[in-house]
Formats: sequence, C-alpha cells, structure tokens
Amino acid sequence: MKLFLHGKNIKDIEPLARTLGFEIVRSNPDVIISYGGDGTLLFAERLYPGIPKLPVRDSLVCKKCLKHDEGVLLKNLFEGKYKLKEYRKLETTFFYRTFTALNDFVIRNAEPMHTIRFQVTSTSTPLSVNSTSHPTLLIGDGVVLSTPFGSTGYFKSITGKTFNQGWGVAFNNLTKKTPPVFLKDADALTFKLVRGTATLSFDNNPDVFKIDEGSELQFKLSDQVAKIYELKSLRCPNCHVTRG
Repeated sequence: MKLFLHGKNIKDIEPLARTLGFEIVRSNPDVIISYGGDGTLLFAERLYPGIPKLPVRDSLVCKKCLKHDEGVLLKNLFEGKYKLKEYRKLETTFFYRTFTALNDFVIRNAEPMHTIRFQVTSTSTPLSVNSTSHPTLLIGDGVVLSTPFGSTGYFKSITGKTFNQGWGVAFNNLTKKTPPVFLKDADALTFKLVRGTATLSFDNNPDVFKIDEGSELQFKLSDQVAKIYELKSLRCPNCHVTRG
C-alpha cells in the first residue's frame, strides 16, 4: 500500500510506516496519513481532496489510548481492518468560484463593534426562524453552516448540539435567542446580507472573503465527499490533547 505522510512531524512516524510494509510516496498514494489533529486533517483534505485519509494524532501533543496508538492504527490500516467512510461537504459559489467545506462555512460581522442584519430562506423547506410568509430580519454576529462532520466544533459551541445527518445552521449571538435550523440532504439555503459588512470563511482556510451589503449566497450539500478511515482517532474521549 502506498502512503503519503502529511503533517508537521511526519518524520516521527515514517520509520514505523516503512517497518510495517508501507511504501512512502510523494504522489499517487492509496492513502494519506494526516498526522496531527483536526486542523491537519482539514488542511490535507483541502490540498488533496477525495483521496482516502487516516487521521493519526501527533504523539507530541496528545496522550493517546492504546487503541489509537500510531502503531495500532497503521497496522490495522495495513491489514484492511478499517472501513472507509464518506463525508459530504457543503458548497457555495461566491464571485464565480465554487468553494467546499468539510467542517463549516462561517459568515460573521466584519466589524466587531457592529452587528449585521440578514435573512435566511429556503425554497425547499420552511425555516423555523421565519414565522410568516416573509423572511424574518435577523440581527447579530452571523451564522455557522455546518456538516455533520463539523458539528462537533463551532456549531456545538454555539448550540450545545451535534447531529449526524443532513446539515445545520447555527445563529451566532443574535439579539433574540434563536435555535439552530436543521436541513435535509437535498435542501438549499439562501443567506442575504441586508445591512452591514460581513466576511465568509470556511474550515481552517486562511482566505477570508468580504461580503457586501445586499449580497446573496446559496448553500447546499456538495456532491464532493471526504473519504476517511477511523475518524474516532480524533474524537476519542480516552485520548487527551496536551497542547494545540
């Protein structure tokens, strides 16, 4: 099996991978080892979309349980003991460019001292935030549009909830307490910035885009998927991250 190693400290696991029988390559791998944490995995997926990945916590920043020791993870991968799972991404088109997010898209006020006024609508499903036939004007810091994969992050910090199907929208620091909206796989949602200036960011991409007043963005689940082995290695309650 051909492996590509991705991460800051990949030299720490390269000898182990070779000893187990893997071929270390720089192109056309069968699997990419993401050696780090959630951010490393997101970065790897952004650079190499669609290639199967196995996330492995970096031992320098995490005390791992025996089940998620790098030797155990790599040996099980080599022996074909892990099932490859697919995780759909979210998608939006902005300035004629299509962007996808494995975790989430975040729209928020560009100026911390000023809220934004916005509306969210869907032609496929009624939204609980819109109590009448006309969309409600929402006032606050913005929204987080999340996949099930990303719902354990920023979405959970706002709502206290996670989910495992469809996709969700969390409302960030609104003037009126607003519960999250959950959508089905086929649903699309339109965000309209009525007043103010906002920014669009996604996953841990360093690029941040300005949204002008009056702009509309549509979000939906993408046909693109991330292919990941043993995601529990990043979600295990018995593995303790010692530093970020």
